[in-house]
Amino acid sequence: MTVTDRPAFDLEITDHQGTPVFHLKGRLMDQQQADRLMGALDEELKKGQRSVVLDMGDLQYMNSTGLNILISVLTRTRNSGGDTLIARMSNSVRQLFVVTKLDSVFVIAPTVEEAVAKLNG
Repeated sequence: MTVTDRPAFDLEITDHQGTPVFHLKGRLMDQQQADRLMGALDEELKKGQRSVVLDMGDLQYMNSTGLNILISVLTRTRNSGGDTLIARMSNSVRQLFVVTKLDSVFVIAPTVEEAVAKLNG
């Protein structure tokens, strides 16, 4: 696989029962992607949202920069009185969370629906 064959990072935001869901796709690896994700988060926080769900089912790869980005998202939502939940984590990304012990920091749900229910429950 060449660099051009690798999927780039993509971000789509949907609303699920009043909760913003960030659908992360491809590879989360660098500052440009971090800026895009944090900018989108800032927009949601400005709208009065306090919590978000990160749908990582289509996120194929993440490095330490990607982990730092997610920690920043978690910090910002918790500082605003909310939380960040993760849904649909791929096995490769889950391994990274287990090794770094971030699986004990984030609430991880198997589906977007379950993550939203935990936030609204």
